[in-house]
Amino acid sequence: MASLVEYLIPYKGLSIGKHDYQYHVTDTFFEALESTLVEKGDLYVNLVLDKQSRLITVDIHIKGHIKLLCDRCLDEFDFPIDSNYQQIYKFGAKPDRFEDDLIYLQDNDYQIDLSLLILENIILEIPIKRVHPNDSNGKSTCSKTQLNLLKKFTKKSVVDPRWEALKNIKFED
Repeated sequence: MASLVEYLIPYKGLSIGKHDYQYHVTDTFFEALESTLVEKGDLYVNLVLDKQSRLITVDIHIKGHIKLLCDRCLDEFDFPIDSNYQQIYKFGAKPDRFEDDLIYLQDNDYQIDLSLLILENIILEIPIKRVHPNDSNGKSTCSKTQLNLLKKFTKKSVVDPRWEALKNIKFED
């Protein structure tokens, strides 16, 4: 966790106004957070923290790419990320009801950890189906050798002839 110290922003000492932060997120970031969905990547994070008297607004822009495994051919590929996100931190006691877009900062808090917020935004950009992008002609860029190996070792389902005979039974009403 020592490598994530740069993502801790002590807001108690910050003046009111906007503050800019830039981060270069690489493989060590994902290793330190022990991420299972993303292990490699090269991303640039531009962060604008706007401190006001009762709240803090954090605007995050993430651009770069992460390495994903293709669901079709099991080969690694670069997946582009370009996302914008805003998080609002509010000072004071947490209310009884849950609010998605607000994080409440207690009086004894003095810093914000942005590492998990950055990781969550990267993970939210990962599609459910992870496959190589198509080329300019619309054809798959998956590894042909991997796909051929998968076809070769995929078992063909053989239907038991006893079950086939049962399909021919006709029931009368």
